[in-house]
Amino acid sequence: MYQFAVSFTVPADRREDFITEALRDARGSLADEPGCLRFDLLADPDDPLVFHLNEAYTDEAAVELHRAGENFQRFIKAVSEYADGPTRRFTGTTVEDPAAE
Repeated sequence: MYQFAVSFTVPADRREDFITEALRDARGSLADEPGCLRFDLLADPDDPLVFHLNEAYTDEAAVELHRAGENFQRFIKAVSEYADGPTRRFTGTTVEDPAAE
């Protein structure tokens, strides 16, 4: 599984717009992209204008399909007008525990 998290900072007057767009992206990605396993929108506990997207995909190829897809393209076009980001928080592939099987 390939996972990543990115952050965005938004102006106070666009906070609800960002939430709407990010949740639309999440719903669409989960519904339309078989490689999308998880897509969470997290509000930063210390700053109400910072949001984190925590996403998991089957592999890096599924991430590339996501980035090329309609859901992501619509989201990034909408929020790039006002949001600062995405700022990379982390990326990586899950290390499986062979003892857990």
